[in-house]
Amino acid sequence: MAKTTPGLAFTARNTSIAFSLPTSVYVESPTTNKNVKANAIWDTGASRSLIRPEIVAKLNLAPISKTFMDTPSDKRVPSNVYLINVYLPNRAKIMYIQALEGTPNSCDMLIGMDVITMGDFAVTNLNGKTMFSFRTPSMAEIDFTKHSHIEPIKNEKPKIGRNDPCPCKSGKKYKHCHGK
Repeated sequence: MAKTTPGLAFTARNTSIAFSLPTSVYVESPTTNKNVKANAIWDTGASRSLIRPEIVAKLNLAPISKTFMDTPSDKRVPSNVYLINVYLPNRAKIMYIQALEGTPNSCDMLIGMDVITMGDFAVTNLNGKTMFSFRTPSMAEIDFTKHSHIEPIKNEKPKIGRNDPCPCKSGKKYKHCHGK
């Protein structure tokens, strides 16, 4: 079971809309404490975290088991499972992650839902700039609908009474002119 260093958070900001959520992390061998820097992508579509064979080789990791990994193309691929620790950008250490070995596109590691569900995770795209935040452990429910509301439309014009003169300047009372 993975464990985390409590009460830590980080925010990653992009200067434009991002189509992936990248950060740098350090992947560590729990047995030797040797670590390597890795480019990671946070992937809510991945149920488990994934590391490239190059990371496995640099850390001289030994598999703890084997399993099958489901790929985006619906193939079941055999994969080694490794025990790793990951240091997040805020230095929070997530220990004893059972990461699968694979070759994710354009990164060294996918951070999957096995890590993301250990805390609170939110993505926003305000003013054409993507930002995402993660904190561990989970501390509060994030509900965008609870704290946002639509302001009622306010009529800035004074209300016309039924017996007031009609604003069209006909000389008639509003109720007999445009108030019908």
